[in-house]
Amino acid sequence: MNAAHPYTVPDEPETGTVALCDESMRRDTPTSGVYLLSSVIVPQGELAAVRERMTGLRLPGQRKKLHWRDESAARRALAADGLASLRADIVIATWCGMSHDKQERARRKALETLLLDLARRSVRQALFESRGPDRDRADVASLAGLRRSGILPSTMRVDHAPGSDEHALWAADIAAGAYNAAMGGTCANWEQALKGSKGTVLTCGACGTPHTPAIRPGPH
Repeated sequence: MNAAHPYTVPDEPETGTVALCDESMRRDTPTSGVYLLSSVIVPQGELAAVRERMTGLRLPGQRKKLHWRDESAARRALAADGLASLRADIVIATWCGMSHDKQERARRKALETLLLDLARRSVRQALFESRGPDRDRADVASLAGLRRSGILPSTMRVDHAPGSDEHALWAADIAAGAYNAAMGGTCANWEQALKGSKGTVLTCGACGTPHTPAIRPGPH
């Protein structure tokens, strides 16, 4: 990767896949909710094209990063189209019953579910949007435990990058936002994203079932 994007393995062939990852939270009640992690898996060699596609979703003159939460309904629909165009694999991991004071525990649990699935898919690198040095170190500590247990292979890298610098991460933000909305019953953007992508909702480690939104059947 060039100096503008210093987060992938340098001086190695662009082979294998990279999982672009981001998080979202959904409040079911004032004291309980769902923590979710989205992952958009693309070939390593297509990262530049993904960055270009995501950057192109910004409005003319827009400098800040694309952020689902800040976009209008019309802009979210365009973002879902942009995600669909990547023809990626989208993987969602969840942890339900999240209490207000245990968000980081819910993240650790969802992170474990996601990383184990990515390892089964032989993903070469998982790249997460940075949440700041302290929280990024907490992620690293979690995955170190998985490696010590032999569950997570040492060959899979886990890195963090600022969303403002690594535009490819915006794809994961779109996936997280669209899935979060679908959990609340607004499924149009999630359905749109899945027109070009394969979506997998992993079994929730807290309740033992996948929180799969009710998608309307397509035409036959």
